Amino acid sequence: MKSRIHNFKQLLLLVNIFFLFSSFVNAQEKTLSQKIEELKKEINHLNGYQKLRLLDSLCFITRDKIEFKYDSIIKATIDYAIDIDSFDIANRHAARLVWSYTNRLGRPNEGKAFFEDFDAKKLPVTNNALLARFYLNGGDSYYFSEEVEKAIDIYNIASEYASKEGDSILYGISKKYIADAYTRIGKLAAASKMLQEVEAIYLKTKDTIRLVNTKSSRADLYSMSGFYNEAKVERNEVVKLAKAINYESGIISALLNAAIDNSFTENKSEALHNLNSALDYAQNSVEVKDRYEPQILNKLLQEYSILDSLEKATQILKKIQANPERYTKGYFEDAYNKSLGYYYLAKKEYSKSLEYAKKHYDFQIKNRSVEQKKSAHTLLYKVYQQMGNSKSALYHYEQATVINDSLMAIKRSNALSYYQTLYETEKRDAKIARKESEIEILNHENRDKQRWIIFGGLSLLAIFTIIYLSRIRKFEHKKQKLQNKFSQNLINAQENERGRIARELHDSVGQKLMLLSKSMKYVGDENTKTLAKDTLEEVRSISRGLHPSNLERLGLTESIKVLVYNINATTDLFFSEDIENIDGTVSKNVELHVYRIIQETLSNIVRHSEAKAVKIKIKKPKGEIDITVSDNGKGFDFQTKYKDMSLGLKTLKERAKIIGAKLYFDSQDNNGTIMQLNIPI
Repeated sequence: MKSRIHNFKQLLLLVNIFFLFSSFVNAQEKTLSQKIEELKKEINHLNGYQKLRLLDSLCFITRDKIEFKYDSIIKATIDYAIDIDSFDIANRHAARLVWSYTNRLGRPNEGKAFFEDFDAKKLPVTNNALLARFYLNGGDSYYFSEEVEKAIDIYNIASEYASKEGDSILYGISKKYIADAYTRIGKLAAASKMLQEVEAIYLKTKDTIRLVNTKSSRADLYSMSGFYNEAKVERNEVVKLAKAINYESGIISALLNAAIDNSFTENKSEALHNLNSALDYAQNSVEVKDRYEPQILNKLLQEYSILDSLEKATQILKKIQANPERYTKGYFEDAYNKSLGYYYLAKKEYSKSLEYAKKHYDFQIKNRSVEQKKSAHTLLYKVYQQMGNSKSALYHYEQATVINDSLMAIKRSNALSYYQTLYETEKRDAKIARKESEIEILNHENRDKQRWIIFGGLSLLAIFTIIYLSRIRKFEHKKQKLQNKFSQNLINAQENERGRIARELHDSVGQKLMLLSKSMKYVGDENTKTLAKDTLEEVRSISRGLHPSNLERLGLTESIKVLVYNINATTDLFFSEDIENIDGTVSKNVELHVYRIIQETLSNIVRHSEAKAVKIKIKKPKGEIDITVSDNGKGFDFQTKYKDMSLGLKTLKERAKIIGAKLYFDSQDNNGTIMQLNIPI
């Protein structure tokens, strides 16, 4: 009995505390509402600068609060400031409203529209720093509305005003924003060069916070190039620097972007660790919580759903839905739809999953972000696959694959461009260093030793020339090695991905189609049975194209013969072959590349050569394998073709390099083509 009374008293105490807390919150809200109403009444009885001063205060206390009609209040303040010729104040509030729309409320299109209307007024603003801020925020509105190239133009105007003001901080911010925009549209060389300039500014001004942000941009640049390890090193340094100065926004941003990189590299455990760390920092910071928490929670919901951690995913979803206006609308609506698509997919509620996946797709199809379009197609592919809609699943899978191949090509191009920039920078720095050394020598020697100066100068010039040439040779060698390694890793990753997708098609879609075909046999629906068999054969054909399963079952020699037989059966080409058994002479990895080289060569003959006959010869002399494929087609001018090498020829050369083989082509116009491949055993 005493225990029950005690429990009842505790419950009563908790209820009282709850009501007291509610009263306190309501009192605070009421006090703020009262203060706003009092200010409005006072403003109505004033004129001139006194009225403008109170309007300024009203803007401050209602800042970003939609419920108090902040945007209407700040617009009224701007109009009144213009009426009494306070153009600088009008410009300051206009810049703040554009920032609020874009960065706080997640409505960049409204920010852009207001920016354009205000900019068209061409007010005689005298403060260059205010103008720089206005154009910086205007550039942001274009950047987040996916008009990145227009954003660059606006950021450049901001940098001009910052330069006129002599404000190195504002100048650095504008240049950093331009670098971010260059990174967004793939101009990584220009972005890298500009980030170096910005870092020099912040090191000189000892501005650690902005230096952290600039380093974060460099990490993003690495990610765009596919250099995820380099990005990780840079982000770790960013977190370390940000922690040293207690810069919470910098820490959270670095952890969040690291988690996004982890998703690309399929490192789910590290992605969850980084996301939960970011969430801890966000929830313990009043200043940045609203800015980052919605994005982190939606990303966590997606990751837990993908990992089938439904209990944790449901907990995260409850947190999100507790504040729908903030976490599921505006800027975060698409992330919420995507996360729900994965959540209901994990729960096997496929109709709901499809509903949200389509919303995500409809939004991203209008977006310029290629990565997000791939993401939308991938989600729909997974949903349709689970629903048994093979046709739609295959369509979205193919679209995602095409985009992925395009992204890989872009990243490879970006990487080469980035290395070229590094080379040019090092060459320029070496030249500057040499000139400065020569000037220093000339300034400190006296006239009596002029002959020794000339002799010494020539000696130094010769030494520097030798060092310079040596460094260039080393750098060229290093760059070539890096390019080769990148290309080889790209091809290996592509083969691994093809193998994985081929297995998934065979084990998942193929098995279901086989089951469907067998089921139709008993149902008696011949049309559906025929359709299922045809679709199954198509899936198997795609699977075989993605990964040659014959290699494991038949061995390299028989696989090549089957390849020749299939092409012979489906084309008008006449094949003659002289193929020795080469099974077991090289590793499985080398066998795969040899098969791909022959497959690509025969494919090129079928598509381009207009040949009537093809001869394939495979011999195994001592210590090597010699492969020759020749045709009597139209050939091509190899010297011209080599200068502007196609992707197919580049891939053949890269595969040959991977296995340490030598690849030769002998071709002339109207005189056929011979491909020779010599593989060391």
